[in-house]
Amino acid sequence: MEKKEQLYNEVREAVNAIPMKIGFENIDGISEYVTKRVLVGYALVQYTVKEKEFGNREFAKMFVKSNPVYQDGSGSDIYGVDIYIGDEETVIGVVPATRPTYGIFGLMPLDDISLEQVASLSFSHFGKDKFLGFEYDGVEHPDWISLLREKWIEIVYENEKERGLWS
Repeated sequence: MEKKEQLYNEVREAVNAIPMKIGFENIDGISEYVTKRVLVGYALVQYTVKEKEFGNREFAKMFVKSNPVYQDGSGSDIYGVDIYIGDEETVIGVVPATRPTYGIFGLMPLDDISLEQVASLSFSHFGKDKFLGFEYDGVEHPDWISLLREKWIEIVYENEKERGLWS
């Protein structure tokens, strides 16, 4: 148990030593470890789910969901909004977001990242960013950097345990 605790403490120290900041997305995409993206609205999206009932008779259920629409800050040639719509989905309306509202995303390490790679601070060891939550003006929100650090600690700690170096 003592070796696992020692490993956990080493991982925590390495992750806490990273000088993380919160910033806005720039034209190259991610700008900081925690990135704010301006939320401009919600697309109301209709989709259908086909199910079978007793007797193998097929029927369809229609649903509506809301997908967040962000201001596109990527390096694309056309600056506009960014939203993912599936093949079987249809936008049936758009609702504007209250202002200012942000989607908060954290840069996540690759699945096989090691303790040494975390300490190197190289962005080549990091993958896609992960949605952490929304931030609304005047509403209390989590400490995004602490939340991201905890996720990193979990990932790196589990990777190091799996490597068997500390068992």
